[in-house]
Amino acid sequence: MQIFVTGATGVLGRPVVRALAAAGHRVRALARSASNDDLLLRMGAHPVHADLFDPGSVREAVAGSEAVLHLATRIPPRSEARRPEAWADNNRLRIEGTSHLVDAALAAGASVFVYPSVCFVLRDGGSEWIDSSTTPADGGPLLASTLTAETEVERFAEGGGRGVTLRMGYFYGPEAESTLESLALARRGGALLVGSADAYFPAVCVDDAASVIVAAMERAPSGRYDVVDDEPLTRREQARAVAEAAGRPFLLRPPVWLMKMAAGSDTLFMARSQRVSNRAFRDATGWAPTVRDAREGWRRIAEALRQPQP
Repeated sequence: MQIFVTGATGVLGRPVVRALAAAGHRVRALARSASNDDLLLRMGAHPVHADLFDPGSVREAVAGSEAVLHLATRIPPRSEARRPEAWADNNRLRIEGTSHLVDAALAAGASVFVYPSVCFVLRDGGSEWIDSSTTPADGGPLLASTLTAETEVERFAEGGGRGVTLRMGYFYGPEAESTLESLALARRGGALLVGSADAYFPAVCVDDAASVIVAAMERAPSGRYDVVDDEPLTRREQARAVAEAAGRPFLLRPPVWLMKMAAGSDTLFMARSQRVSNRAFRDATGWAPTVRDAREGWRRIAEALRQPQP
């Protein structure tokens, strides 16, 4: 299958591209620099230069593709998250970029379009199991653009293809910058896990998230699916798992008011309790995660980071 991928050099894109190339797919990946060209070639992909905000450029890049995987993001660093303008590029990618890609995919006659959204759009569910079929979305200002992107995926499905939205949990893995930052903070005794100690925190290890992208492309029916570990942990349990990985007896978590002061009230969706289930995607595709919960995941991360680097 010929596949067009955006965000191919990101934390999710790299394992996705490697898996696709290893499976024999022909991967064409959006590249933004010469260094990205070299990385993509080493991963087995053909780099393509295009501007996601230029419809003609996108249509030319996507032509001939049977599948489009839109993995690109531009999430601002935590230090900039309070400023609404820091999210402008990411919002534009989600809104304009997704719209142009859907137009191009329809014009190319692609059979499937996959977009990873975030399950943080779901409302607080307390201790109850929730998913996208049972719980309304309430994204707020920072997540409104990903909900707009989801409607573009629906438009692709209405055009006759398979449009698959994957509402992902928080990514963690030994190559994820956010994971390395969390470990660095944990070694100083802190954890950026805001909310009640008994509130559930949905997460998914990067390798499992990548395998979901491939499974969705290959066999998921159109729709929205939630992608998380089998057993989301509470923030108390999550903090213990990170503390163990960092070699600390315990971690201090910031109060909600401090998070609001530091990052702004628009980020408080991160304090919700979301005990999200991945059952719908498992039932639809037969996929299963290799990591059951973040306890196991953080143990694996600690072990991986102790290994000598090649």
